[in-house]
Amino acid sequence: MKARLALFAPVALMVLPCVGICATDTAPQPASAVQTEPAAYVLAPDDAVSINVANFANLSTQAVVLPDGKITVPLLGSISVEGKTTTELARLLTDEWNKYVVDPVVTVALTQRRKASVLVYGFANKGGEVEFRPMLHISEALALAGGAAINGDLQKVTLTHRNGDKKVLDLTKPETLPGTDRDVVLQEGDIIYIPERRTQVNVIGEVNRPGSFDYRDDITVLDALGAAGGVRDSADLSAATLERGGKEQPLDLEALLRRGEMTPNIKLEPGDRILVPEIQNRTYIFGAVAKPGWYPFKPGDRVLDALNASGIAQNADYRNVNLIKIDKTEKTAAVQTVNLENFLKKGDVTANAALAPGDVVFVSEKKRAFKLQDALGILSSISILDNTFRILTGGRRY
Repeated sequence: MKARLALFAPVALMVLPCVGICATDTAPQPASAVQTEPAAYVLAPDDAVSINVANFANLSTQAVVLPDGKITVPLLGSISVEGKTTTELARLLTDEWNKYVVDPVVTVALTQRRKASVLVYGFANKGGEVEFRPMLHISEALALAGGAAINGDLQKVTLTHRNGDKKVLDLTKPETLPGTDRDVVLQEGDIIYIPERRTQVNVIGEVNRPGSFDYRDDITVLDALGAAGGVRDSADLSAATLERGGKEQPLDLEALLRRGEMTPNIKLEPGDRILVPEIQNRTYIFGAVAKPGWYPFKPGDRVLDALNASGIAQNADYRNVNLIKIDKTEKTAAVQTVNLENFLKKGDVTANAALAPGDVVFVSEKKRAFKLQDALGILSSISILDNTFRILTGGRRY
C-alpha cells in the first residue's frame, strides 16, 4: 500500500473527529448553490457536483459529469460516477483518497441537475428531445413530438431504455391508447424510434423492370409482376419466393404464369417483396447452331437434346461435337469430343453423351476444326470461369 500523507492537513485549523462520511460540510456553501435532490437521484452526464473534503481543502473541487460518465478529481484523476448517488460517490472518494491521506472527510452535493428528457426520433412530425417528468407516458411524449408523420409506422415503435433494454411496441392496439393500463410509463433518458411505414411492394430478380412500386389495397402478385414489366426468359418461375414480415415463402409462378392456376395470385401487403431468381440449371450451346445461347436443363438430357433445342446449322460437323464440362469449385474445364454421327447412323449410344447442368456444347463447322481458343472465348463470354481457369484436354494442361 502506498504511504498515506497527512501533509495536506491545515496546521492552524482544529477539526473535530468525524469518522467515515459526514452528512454535511463543515463549511456549507450558500443555499443558492446547492439543490435538494430526490433520494433516488443518480448521477449522469451534464450533472454538476460540489465535492468538499473538510480536513483536506486542496482535495475539494467542483466537477461536471462528462458524456462518458466520468469526472476528474485531485490526486485520483478520472473516475466513473454515472449511476451513483451523491452518497455513493462520497463513499467511493473516501475509500480511494484514504489510500493517500489520513481519514478524509468527504461530502458531495448536487449543484446543477442535467436536463431530464426523452428522445423521439425517426418518422415523427417534430423529432427531438421531450422534457421528462415523473409518470410521463409514451402517448404524451409522442403528442409533444407532434405525433407520427404520415409515413411513420406506429405498429413497430422501438423503445430503448438508458440501460440498453429494448422493446418493440404496437401503439395502434386499443390497449395501448392514452389513459389505458398499457400506455407505457417512460424513464428518464428513454429513446423512442418511429420507423418508416413501408407503403410499397418490391419486385426484384429476373423481371424486366425490377424495383419498388406503390402499394394499393387490391394489388396482387400479377399486378406487381405487370408493374415490373413481366418476367424474363431467364426466370426460374418454380423457385420464386415472397418475403413478408422478414419471412420467406415459396411463390409458384410456374403454376400461375404457365398453367393459369390463380391460387398463387394472392393479395399483397405493404412491404412485400417478390424475388424471381435466375435459372441456374442451364445448358449452353454455341458454334454451328441456329440459335446459340442457353436452354433450361432437364434431368436426363443428352447432347442431341441440346442440339434439337438450338437447331443445327447446315455447316455443322456432327463428327466433331465438343462437350465442355465445368468444375466451378476447382475452376477447371474438361473438353470431351463426341462423334454424334456414330449415334445417328450406327446407334452408338455412348456418342450421345449425357449432359449435366452448366455443360457447354460446341458444334464445330465442317471446314474449321475446334480450337482451344474457341473454348476460352465461350467460357469468358458466359462468365462461367475467371482468368485463372485451366482447360484440360487429353490429359494436357494449357
